[in-house]
Amino acid sequence: MHAQKTYDKDMEIGAKLGAIIQDSDSRAQLIENPAEVLASVGAASDVTIFADTADMVHLVVPAGIDAARVAAGDEAYFEELGKAALGNCYYEDVPE
Repeated sequence: MHAQKTYDKDMEIGAKLGAIIQDSDSRAQLIENPAEVLASVGAASDVTIFADTADMVHLVVPAGIDAARVAAGDEAYFEELGKAALGNCYYEDVPE
């Protein structure tokens, strides 16, 4: 039951952050004052925000890598790592 409550809370926070990121005014406020915005949705506010722009895309390096899967050349794992690293770095329309 505890795991489900945690999952539900994480999904709720994720939905709120998704809405913030999609709205240009809310996104700007998140970038300018991340601690306040993150606290308002119930997320940890001790994080650093890196906002992609047309000239800068941030690559996220996962904290833990499965060395055995890398050594084995596990293509599915490489795809997982790539998706985790690139997140939403794909733009159909380049942001301003």
